[in-house]
Amino acid sequence: MSLSRISAVSLGLGCALAVTGAQATNGYMSHAYSPAAKAMAGAGEATLALDSLSIVGNPATLAKLGRRLDLGLAWFSPSRKYQGVAPNAATGAYAPIGSGSGTGSVTSQNDNFLIPSFGYVHPLDAKSAVGLALFGNGGMNTDYRSGDTLFNLGTYGGNNGCANPPHNPGVPCGAQVAGTSLLGGGNTGVNLSQLGIALGYGRRVMDNLSLGASLLIGYQTIEVRGAGAFQGFTQAFTQSMIANGGRSAASPANLTNRGVDSAWGAGLQLGALWDITPQWTLGLSLRSKTYMSKFKKYSDLLAEGGDLDVPASGVIGLAFKPNNRLTLALDVQQIWYSDVPAIGNRNQLAQRCDVNAAFGPTASGSTYNPSYCLGGSNGAGFGWRDMTILKLGVQYAVTDTLTLRAGYSHGNQIVRSQEIAFNTLTPAVIQDHWTLGATYRLRKQYELTFWGMYAPERSVSGPGAFTGTQSASISMSQFELGLSFGWLID
Repeated sequence: MSLSRISAVSLGLGCALAVTGAQATNGYMSHAYSPAAKAMAGAGEATLALDSLSIVGNPATLAKLGRRLDLGLAWFSPSRKYQGVAPNAATGAYAPIGSGSGTGSVTSQNDNFLIPSFGYVHPLDAKSAVGLALFGNGGMNTDYRSGDTLFNLGTYGGNNGCANPPHNPGVPCGAQVAGTSLLGGGNTGVNLSQLGIALGYGRRVMDNLSLGASLLIGYQTIEVRGAGAFQGFTQAFTQSMIANGGRSAASPANLTNRGVDSAWGAGLQLGALWDITPQWTLGLSLRSKTYMSKFKKYSDLLAEGGDLDVPASGVIGLAFKPNNRLTLALDVQQIWYSDVPAIGNRNQLAQRCDVNAAFGPTASGSTYNPSYCLGGSNGAGFGWRDMTILKLGVQYAVTDTLTLRAGYSHGNQIVRSQEIAFNTLTPAVIQDHWTLGATYRLRKQYELTFWGMYAPERSVSGPGAFTGTQSASISMSQFELGLSFGWLID
């Protein structure tokens, strides 16, 4: 297959990946990218040259793959919901709220997605190769219908006529702040999609040592709906209110319901493979932060004026092959979510972005610092912790044509119980993955790889910012089934 055809196929699949919008497993990163490694819960991506998507896990695997092409498609089904709380009269909190009496659950729409994958490896000589792989992240595609919430107020109370600071004309809830308008009512949700393109080079520098590097090109899109009730905690609103002596303010122009915005970026990944003995292999890969351009349409919502970089990650793995048919793999992956302010910042809006504090005494301990308001460098994110994931996998070659696989992975909980309010948009609370799969060799040059993944439901609950003393909860579970076709060209 010519490189021009490879480029054309890559572009088409890249467009498809960019609009899929849901693949949250470990935070918002997939539990694995290689189809074969997906069947082992991600184990082996650091150490095993399984298919052309293996270069996403470790670019050093390029030196061991040979010329091949892989095309895959997965059905991914996440179930997201929150158990709401009634509006808190004492604090004015309206987020999140549920159905019926205010204690019912609200389930997100959009729970079926098709996710393509693509990879190609081209050897340059007996020791080196180049490769291209397309992979996706996402999973923040939530859609909570306001009709499912208490009195149709919406998840964050955006349909409430007394939403702070504006209100609907004629509603007896005090004077509207001059110059402001209602923002972001109706349904609530966020759709974040990320496409990664890995352009890699791998070389066997010694008989038992391979090194590799990849240029990572990132493209991401986002759309946020129903977050207008937070306009009173934006830099734009609070600073205009102070500048006008409290007499008027300006509603933020780039907070919510601005349609789809996009951003490009780049990063770097390095990897190494060391065959310690014929039975033992050690793998290591480090991926830098992918530095992205800003989402200008959501500069009043996301920290640092709309900056949403892809976090750095790293993986170390060990594979053991006691014989020619059995392989055991152990990987440990680290994802540094806390290093991205829009993801890792804690929600301190009520404590550090209290505009009333600029005019005199206010709630005990509350202060006003514009950097802690939405859009500021310390503005509220999701408060995610860094994530460490342990992955265990096994593969067994039953015959020369059939290989079976299974795996399990476990990660720490990245969502804090105090951060329920914003994480209602992104309930990335999954910690465990159970997987099964197989590869069947159709002919000498063709193979089919199957996998299935189940992530049992996890929930996080607790009182926190904007939920007052009442306890809300968010939950998620996941299923995935996939099929990949591999063409072993040489």
